[in-house]
Amino acid sequence: MFVSRLFGVFDYFSLIIRGGLCSLFYRLSLFLLLGGFLSLRLPYVYGMGGFVLFIFFIVCPLFCGLFFSRVLDGGLSCFVSCFVPMGTPLWIAPFVCLAETLSYIVRPGVLMMRPFVNLSAGALGGYALGLLSMFSYWVVMFLVVLFFYEIFVAVVHWFIVYSILSFSEDH
Repeated sequence: MFVSRLFGVFDYFSLIIRGGLCSLFYRLSLFLLLGGFLSLRLPYVYGMGGFVLFIFFIVCPLFCGLFFSRVLDGGLSCFVSCFVPMGTPLWIAPFVCLAETLSYIVRPGVLMMRPFVNLSAGALGGYALGLLSMFSYWVVMFLVVLFFYEIFVAVVHWFIVYSILSFSEDH
């Protein structure tokens, strides 16, 4: 069992070395994004302007980096050809290409807007309920449950951003 764990650690570090500095930077950026999402759950840390800047300066460079790496590695024609999947009927191919292009253009905005709206609503709702905690112990118990729910929501949003970015890398 120890040998398999040791091999797993070796395999992880060899993957980082083979992936180079770009892979390490990508993983570090995703870890910072997860930390940023989870830090919103700490009391008196949340600020809307700071969170918008945080999301913009983490998610936008990740998406743009993936975009430019795909365009520079495979060329522009290979990048555009990925918008029409294999086996698409010829008569519907222009519409599929248009829909995929719009999807690719809208994707960074969705990546930045969805976590902002949901995590902001949770933080502000928790703050509003926290003001009621002076009146009842039930509200305090509900706030504890809400805290763990918001942690779950933050992790889910991090996974959504990770999944969309990994989909953008492949597609």
